[in-house]
Amino acid sequence: MRRQGGNSALRVLLVEAGISNAALARAIVALGSAEGIHLGTTTTSVRRMLDGAQPRWPVPRLVAAVLSRRLGREVSVADCGFTDRVAAVEDRLDGLRCAGSLEGTVRTVVDLSVRDLNRRGFLVGSAFAVSAFSQPALLALTVPSVEVAGRLTGRRVGSADIEVVTEHLAHLRRLDHRYGAGRVRDQVVHLVHRQGNAVLHGSYDEATGRALLESTAQAAWLTGAMAADVGRHALAQRYYIQALNLAMSAGARAYAANVLSHMARLTLQMGQGNAAADERMLHARQTVALSRAGMGVGGRELTPALAALLNAVQARGHAVLGDVVTARECRRQAEGQFQRHRSGQEPAWLGFYTQSELDADLGRCLRDLGDGEPAVRLLNRALENYEPWRARSRCFVHTDLSSAHLVDGDHDRAAASARFAIRAAGSLRSVRTIDRLRILRRSVRPVRERSVVLRTLDDELTEFLSRTRRERSEASVP
Repeated sequence: MRRQGGNSALRVLLVEAGISNAALARAIVALGSAEGIHLGTTTTSVRRMLDGAQPRWPVPRLVAAVLSRRLGREVSVADCGFTDRVAAVEDRLDGLRCAGSLEGTVRTVVDLSVRDLNRRGFLVGSAFAVSAFSQPALLALTVPSVEVAGRLTGRRVGSADIEVVTEHLAHLRRLDHRYGAGRVRDQVVHLVHRQGNAVLHGSYDEATGRALLESTAQAAWLTGAMAADVGRHALAQRYYIQALNLAMSAGARAYAANVLSHMARLTLQMGQGNAAADERMLHARQTVALSRAGMGVGGRELTPALAALLNAVQARGHAVLGDVVTARECRRQAEGQFQRHRSGQEPAWLGFYTQSELDADLGRCLRDLGDGEPAVRLLNRALENYEPWRARSRCFVHTDLSSAHLVDGDHDRAAASARFAIRAAGSLRSVRTIDRLRILRRSVRPVRERSVVLRTLDDELTEFLSRTRRERSEASVP
């Protein structure tokens, strides 16, 4: 089969790589021979490819492999202008497994990001698997991490390159908080793809390699967090798992513990969105287990703020389970640990976990324990002290405050807080804000007949959720 107009994509890549038709043909034959495949690719064969011919498999795969090595980044079969036969069958990449080698983990991240960028429907419709985090957490606790080795070939990667990426991640994270992930997610997917390629094809010493790998773990985590924020929970799971694997390979146990705390958060969030009580309990138990795994993985590297974060998330899990004594003990530990933290002595990536974030977590814990009045106090204090750019967090807390007022029996304030959340959610590109309002409506609906205020609030929530559902459906139509 011949493409009309020739294969311009392949032509551009050959120019970029500085490789001639004859050199490409020789490299294809050599790579095939190394795999036990005997090919007759010649300069004429390459010229036909450039004219638009589709070579027989596995030549397209070998062309992509040759160009990947030459360019120092992953080049796909589709990038070369060929039909990817692998894409025509069921995609076997699940991203949930631990590769068992550092190179395998990084290639999984690169493959995930390629599919994420090029296939808008990748994993859409796949379900969040509550048990999927169990194996990575267990391996992090029990299996020695893979050591990072330096690489001597490829583009040189230095400390300045890593600093640029770290600052870029901090900037993207702030934009995510202000506007929602829907406006910036593509940027971070491109970033994690570039970082993965730098690990695979860059040149660096061992110390720089560890720093590079940790920055790649941070990029993978942020990509997962943004996937969750736009409602792609199955995709978020895969990025989180690979972020944990990367952090452990980098020897960054504190960051690995941080990733486990966010695995626990996502698990709890998914459980609270489930109407079935037994499913909520299952998710809460997994939340507790993941938080405890984070404590074990972090060990002596746990800072006071990170220990507070893990205990606060664990307290929320126990609250959902109805374990009042343990929830309150975890809450007490979280408060005490955070009092010992000192700004400037915590890692930069943990800077987001402020007193306001702790207050919000513990306020949610108290709400779920049925302690409406103290929950309201903590949630209000969180709102008062949040930085202006934390628009999404404010939206979350207004929603939580509304549900806490419901527990406390204050219908007027419940409605007022919910309206703040509705207005904020309307200006954000964040599915999580909408999911929180959907959970709030589930709490309002059974008691709506108790007052006119609650009936009106239920109607307003229903109208907002219906409108956003229509808008998302229309946006998905080509």
